Amino acid sequence: MTITKSSEKLNPAVYMVFLSLLLDLLAFTMILPLFPSMLNYYKTNDSSGLYGSLSIGVKTFQNLVTGSPDSYNSVLFGGFLGSLFSFLQFVVSPIVGGFSDVYGRKPLLILCTLGILSSYYLWSISTNFTVFIIARIVGGVSKGNISLYMAVITDLTNVKSRGRGMALVGIAFSIGFIIGPMIGAMFSKFCDKTSYLWFIYPAYCAIFLTLTNLAVICFGIRESLPSEKRIVQFKSSMSYAVKFLNIPSIFRSVFFCCFSKFSVS
Repeated sequence: MTITKSSEKLNPAVYMVFLSLLLDLLAFTMILPLFPSMLNYYKTNDSSGLYGSLSIGVKTFQNLVTGSPDSYNSVLFGGFLGSLFSFLQFVVSPIVGGFSDVYGRKPLLILCTLGILSSYYLWSISTNFTVFIIARIVGGVSKGNISLYMAVITDLTNVKSRGRGMALVGIAFSIGFIIGPMIGAMFSKFCDKTSYLWFIYPAYCAIFLTLTNLAVICFGIRESLPSEKRIVQFKSSMSYAVKFLNIPSIFRSVFFCCFSKFSVS
């Protein structure tokens, strides 16, 4: 009786991708527990006036849809910022994937990581709310690297080992979303919140992690998509991305959900 192995050994390069993704997620999740304190700081110390303008719009939307008290305004405001980041990531991801099908995974990974690095630098100098919003926008536009990591793992694995490779992605997300917020909470606990200097230190930590990640990508991750397997016509790759997005259909669905909820209430 012969026993066959149900799985194959993973390509060692997959573990480098795991390390790179973990560093990216640790830097990304560090800001999550800091959001309430940062918004409270900008509420009274925003020299640009953007916080007040956006707060009026958010409060109007809050009263129209939920009718919740003013104490929930900061919560809704934080949710708005998080949704803005996620929406930009959603829009950019298939476009970045289309570029990587033509030019390769590694150049796009480096480009996205440089964009994320610049967003953390903007965060570190965000003395007013406008600079912080720009930092979040730059970060959201650069966050298409998550889909690239999955594409690289798909390139480096076969049918038998792909499940194990994708499991490493889940492990990286679990560790990142546990350890990252803990690091951010530590900074929040031991820093003086009377000045914007208190959130410079977690921003510097995120910059350090991203610089380390950039070194891992440049020297530890090889190009996983050979030139002979790339899409020659850029137009065909982007047409798939646009078809995947289907923005008009998305907006119609969101519009229907919001107003159906409003009509029921």
